[in-house]
Amino acid sequence: MKAIALTAILFIGPLAPEIVRNTAQQVASWQLSHFHEVPQAPETDWTRAAFYIGLARWAATPGQTIHFDAIRELGERTGWQLGNSDWAPPIYFADDHAMGQVYIAAYDHFGDRRMIEPTVQRLNYILQHQPQVSLEFDSAKCLQRWCWSDAIFMGPATWFGIARIQKDPRFRDYADREFWATKDLLFDSDEHLFYRDSRFIGKTGAHGEKIFWGRGNGWVLAGLVNILRELQPGDPLREKYVKLFVEIANRIAKLQRPDGFWSTSLLAPPDAGTPESSCTGLLTYGLAAGVRIGLLDAKRFSPVIERGWQALASATVDGRLGRVQPIGDKPDPVHITDTQLYGAGALLLAASELIH
Repeated sequence: MKAIALTAILFIGPLAPEIVRNTAQQVASWQLSHFHEVPQAPETDWTRAAFYIGLARWAATPGQTIHFDAIRELGERTGWQLGNSDWAPPIYFADDHAMGQVYIAAYDHFGDRRMIEPTVQRLNYILQHQPQVSLEFDSAKCLQRWCWSDAIFMGPATWFGIARIQKDPRFRDYADREFWATKDLLFDSDEHLFYRDSRFIGKTGAHGEKIFWGRGNGWVLAGLVNILRELQPGDPLREKYVKLFVEIANRIAKLQRPDGFWSTSLLAPPDAGTPESSCTGLLTYGLAAGVRIGLLDAKRFSPVIERGWQALASATVDGRLGRVQPIGDKPDPVHITDTQLYGAGALLLAASELIH
């Protein structure tokens, strides 16, 4: 019934399928032809992975399968290898694992095991050499584990996806254990939000508010959706992820700005906060997915979703999405012309749920 209610809303106004489809298609086409407009990064970098994760979900919507060709071309260029950052702990860094979600989507579509074998090998190595470092933030060490909120989007869904394909619970159990260790450290049970990392626990912003980064919490909510997609119905692990997802979603809905965006700092007063597109895309995606799969009430959340999509559309000019906070780890200034790959990916994720 909840999904039916959302579907009814989609067919009118700014969420009409043809309007959503047109905006998303423009964004996908623009980004695929404008990689040169963003800072250069390896093709397996997390910024590209975040875009291609969105593109893969968009490709799975009716009439968009042609985009799987771009994903296959990417994989052939990279040899289906995960990232290999030269400044973070090799092998273990969750940002380097994000591309695995793209390869899993390609495998699910094409059925070619070459597409996932390097990912299976990387994760197998980690299982055999599990990191024991603290989750307290120290970029020289803790990045071997999921010690920052972004990692909830980058890593777990790759692990759960490989567990599903391999039918091997070792991958599932490792990801589950690491996820909840991160949650226990970074989740604020009073505010129902995640700190970006342990450095922000106890710190306050200019107005005395706790600092909860918009994009950081967007990564978490979207990451939870992607985890739930990989967990089979009836899986005993599923219930606790659902409970956390609903708790965060209820809080997020109350923090939307009047203009439909969410701010870079979620608890900053609306007149002092900075509207931002990447967190708005990720959060809109999370809420729309929650309604579609029956976890959130359509009557309550559909207006929030509609405002979020309208905000994203307002920041898009000829397929170029603006108001995207540059790469960072905290609330920072955003200019209306700022764009990035992960912003486009977030919009495509949101569009894919609205179309589905």
